Amino acid sequence: MAAEKVVKLTKREDAGTPAARRLRREGWIPAIVANQDGTTTPVKLEQHDFALMLRRHQSENMILDVSLDGGAEAKALLQEVQRDVVSGSVLHADLTMISMTEKLAVHVSLSLKGDPVGVEQDDGVLEQMMHELEVEGLASDIVDQLEIDVSSLSIGDSVLAGDVPLPSGLTLLTAEDIAVATVLAPRVEEAEPEEAEEGEEGEEGEGAEGEEGAEGEGEPEGKE
Repeated sequence: MAAEKVVKLTKREDAGTPAARRLRREGWIPAIVANQDGTTTPVKLEQHDFALMLRRHQSENMILDVSLDGGAEAKALLQEVQRDVVSGSVLHADLTMISMTEKLAVHVSLSLKGDPVGVEQDDGVLEQMMHELEVEGLASDIVDQLEIDVSSLSIGDSVLAGDVPLPSGLTLLTAEDIAVATVLAPRVEEAEPEEAEEGEEGEEGEGAEGEEGAEGEGEPEGKE
């Protein structure tokens, strides 16, 4: 996972919702940095550049080169990004300082490639049940995305987590027997009964009742 350009972090003193809203209005994103000694540092980062950087990545788990208040560069893992549910704009970010010599566990997004045989030839439906896998490795080995070729899948075939090819240096932490994607049989819609036939049967029934009623009404007149 290649690092982006250096992300400049600035310490912030104010905390709480009002302060966070003010920062966003001024073009900043409030963030928290978790340090390796267990402490945390409240920081802010430039909103526009950060949003552009996120758009270039499939996954929000990425390694960043960061500099705090103009100090020496260090490596940080972007672990979580909180977004507005309506606009999608970034509200907050969580980063963790990392060592390039220690392994870390991260979630990497999955991308399905190719058109399954069961979809192209048999009108099956490709369903993706998992969109990311948890892996472990050195920061230098972490990738933005894992690709899965599903072109050979027929109806009923599945790709399991253990089938996903991993780059050298990465170890799968997700259970190997969990299905990631499968090709389902085509959905068959049940035919609805024709309203016209029901209507005709109803009309015939009404006509029969009418005839019986007419005969019944005539009987008293004949007796008289």
